[in-house]
Amino acid sequence: RAVEVWGMNYPGFGESTGPARLARIGPAAVTAFDELKRQTTGQPIVLFGASLGTAAALHVAAHRPVAGLILQNPPPLRQMILRQFGWWNLWLLAGPLSLQIPRNLDSIANSKAVHAPAIFLLAEKDEVVAPRYHRLVVDAYAGEKRVISLPGAYHNTPIEGAGLVDFHNALDWLLPKAKN
Repeated sequence: RAVEVWGMNYPGFGESTGPARLARIGPAAVTAFDELKRQTTGQPIVLFGASLGTAAALHVAAHRPVAGLILQNPPPLRQMILRQFGWWNLWLLAGPLSLQIPRNLDSIANSKAVHAPAIFLLAEKDEVVAPRYHRLVVDAYAGEKRVISLPGAYHNTPIEGAGLVDFHNALDWLLPKAKN
């Protein structure tokens, strides 16, 4: 498979300028996509996001026509904060904190709005985003999808072995569907 890969740094990360703020991620991702779309002149664009990057990819896909998505260990940020941290402080801290997550990074709402085909890569032993939270995003996703469980994998474990074979098979399913 011959593909061209483009990446972006969020504002305030890598060589990008400006302060690092959650509120800047969604708009920056849309701006990067729009520039990529202009540069590629009609080529299909498949978005990839890992962890927080899945929230940005889902935001773009909910607001722009994309050919497909590959999403690895997606966190539903609000739900994670409320469910994982709310109980021990009676939601007095978790509630207001969860409301500070920008609406454009609401992975559940964005998943419901996206109809492009997607591959989900889910680490079975994710220690950062518990697998039960991955499932909230997967279950909300409105488009056709393939879900690949990565047995024994942690949040940043490279995809290898049977998981890599499954991923290649899923790419064989996704790429022919990839049309902008």
